[in-house]
Amino acid sequence: MGDCHYLDGNVKAEKMIGVTDGLLDLLGVEKGRLRLEWISSAEGTRFAEVATEFTEEIKALGPSCLKKKTTEATETTETTEAA
Repeated sequence: MGDCHYLDGNVKAEKMIGVTDGLLDLLGVEKGRLRLEWISSAEGTRFAEVATEFTEEIKALGPSCLKKKTTEATETTETTEAA
């Protein structure tokens, strides 16, 4: 790696994605919700294609398990507080 003209930013990004992927796995979040793509600033069309494709993939996965758990926890808290 280290191909980025900003020196080692891409190497740091790849490491951070690895750490984040591990955390998401611990939380039970599907693998398809995190993605790293190498796109040059000169590749505007490619960026738009990747963004559109990733958005479609996320929509196909539906709401994340974290959103479901948060909603359930909120409903349980509201029910308990109302009683």
